[in-house]
Amino acid sequence: MRKTWFTAAFLGLLASSVLAGDISGKVSLESTPGARKVGETRGSAGYEKGDVPPPSESEVEDVVIYLEGENLECTPQTKLSAKNTIIQKNKEFLPHVLPITKGSKVYFRNQDPFPHHVYSVSQPGSFEIVKHGSTVRSQEFGNPGEVEVFCGIHTKMNAYIMVLNSDYYATVNRSGSYRISGVPAGQYALYLWHPRLPKPAKRSVTVPATGTVNLDLKL
Repeated sequence: MRKTWFTAAFLGLLASSVLAGDISGKVSLESTPGARKVGETRGSAGYEKGDVPPPSESEVEDVVIYLEGENLECTPQTKLSAKNTIIQKNKEFLPHVLPITKGSKVYFRNQDPFPHHVYSVSQPGSFEIVKHGSTVRSQEFGNPGEVEVFCGIHTKMNAYIMVLNSDYYATVNRSGSYRISGVPAGQYALYLWHPRLPKPAKRSVTVPATGTVNLDLKL
């Protein structure tokens, strides 16, 4: 009896583990997303002429693709890793866009020989790290949404932290390719976020029990 129960449980676990598919494809930008305008919010002061963050070298690399739907896991990333670290180097935040899951910590590592004043006034996660030198500092983000990050000393430094409600997301590489792996079978809302879009673009996607959904996307 015990052997039969163990076998049934093992087969059930095996079956549930394979009821998942992947989503992959390419993202292309039909036009350059709208540039930030002078006077839009930068802290409480607003931008001034000549102080508007320029587009990154490859706009498509700033796209974040993520899923929302019922029963999707959301696992916080709390340990220091490359996936939840923003480096300050040569008066830049690297990466320019960092997606994380809700409840995660983001680590700020300064590789410049001078301090930075890292802060955000975004509603999902306002914070401030004053005189950020060589010591690694962290900040937890418990609310989903877009967190825009600046340096109070070097005013052209700018980055975005996208706090998400599920583990199923992807960034886009320089050639425009992306992949979201191991998605539980079901129907979901798929969002494309870019810092220069007024709001995320939305699509519907059905993920099969096995196999890959090929989904090319345009913005």
